[in-house]
Amino acid sequence: MIRADDYFRFGIEVEFLLTPREKRRFSDIEAFGAFVLCCYQIKKDKSWPDMHIDFDGSYKGKNHTIEWSFSDDESISPEKNVDYPIELVSPILHFKQGDHFRDYVKGVWDRIEAFNEHFKDKTVQDAIAMVDGIGESHKAIVELMNPPGGFPEPDRFYTWNFANLADDGILTIEFRQGEGVVTPTGALAWAEFVVTFVGAAVTVANTYNDLKKFDPNVHGLKEFLKRGVVTGVSDKTLLEEITGRAKDSAGVNGSDPGELSKERADKLAKKRKEDEHKQIFAKKVAEDKKRKK
Repeated sequence: MIRADDYFRFGIEVEFLLTPREKRRFSDIEAFGAFVLCCYQIKKDKSWPDMHIDFDGSYKGKNHTIEWSFSDDESISPEKNVDYPIELVSPILHFKQGDHFRDYVKGVWDRIEAFNEHFKDKTVQDAIAMVDGIGESHKAIVELMNPPGGFPEPDRFYTWNFANLADDGILTIEFRQGEGVVTPTGALAWAEFVVTFVGAAVTVANTYNDLKKFDPNVHGLKEFLKRGVVTGVSDKTLLEEITGRAKDSAGVNGSDPGELSKERADKLAKKRKEDEHKQIFAKKVAEDKKRKK
């Protein structure tokens, strides 16, 4: 159990393919973005975060860290010219008692309607020993967890992306394997899972022997997650959205996605190129740290 006064800061990035309800055309995605922004600002609750447009990742407004960012997403391919591929990046959210981050996510939703080769064929014990063996060097962690480039040009496209540890001004860890969802509850469930998983890891998983206490199945995962629950903040019903789909005896090991089709490989290439110049939430964290110094 984690004390209520110890809390995590986190963010949510959600990709949408939006089609306007109104039968109207926009000159481009920027015009559509301005329309969505206007609709959100008019309809939102006054206590919810504002929103701004940031298509190239260069927005520098003074409230950047506490607002939603509306951006485009080049990895989504519209089937019709009236569909708009966009990405919403949350403000920096606080997983603590009294914070209304779930309301913020539901509100914005309602208002707009690889495997790592280093660890291939390794046992869990071997993989953990490799991580433990590199000490506390951020650069060494990036080298191990985000090949093939490693530091200073890591590959970000793993389930857990440690690439931003290479930048001492950011220090964020990203989870990139949440399933596609169509409801705010689905998005919040994955955020709840990730924050709780990290909390459990920080609380109990110092050595492989600590992890051996938990069976390598859904039941063991549930028991592990209990160690990351934050008093007065965590929502167990959201965790059950993720852990309640399979029998307790089901395994939790991943599977190799295999070779990508040409279409998916092209989409991934677009996303890689986009990530080279646009990491909106990471920038929010960096700016927030500067303000607090």
